[in-house]
Amino acid sequence: MSIWGNYPNYQDIARLEYGRLLWKSAAKSRLLAHWTNPGHPYAERFRGKRYLVERILESSLPDDQLDKQLKTEGHSLRAVMREIPPVFGSI
Repeated sequence: MSIWGNYPNYQDIARLEYGRLLWKSAAKSRLLAHWTNPGHPYAERFRGKRYLVERILESSLPDDQLDKQLKTEGHSLRAVMREIPPVFGSI
């Protein structure tokens, strides 16, 4: 069984992949500014899990290894990737 389980949520997987692409580009600071903007509907939620979101976006580990590492800490990649705020509007 994959780390995504029997019923993968492709929107969450896409958010993880696109988040990584933007994070590794020059858009990182713009993403942070957008996600922490008080007007963003997910700003408060992002602040609570920011360290985990940044960690998975920055990680160079394969997804299965990152998932194992997170599970030893009581998290999972599947759960943390749902904490990546959506990007809408202009960043």
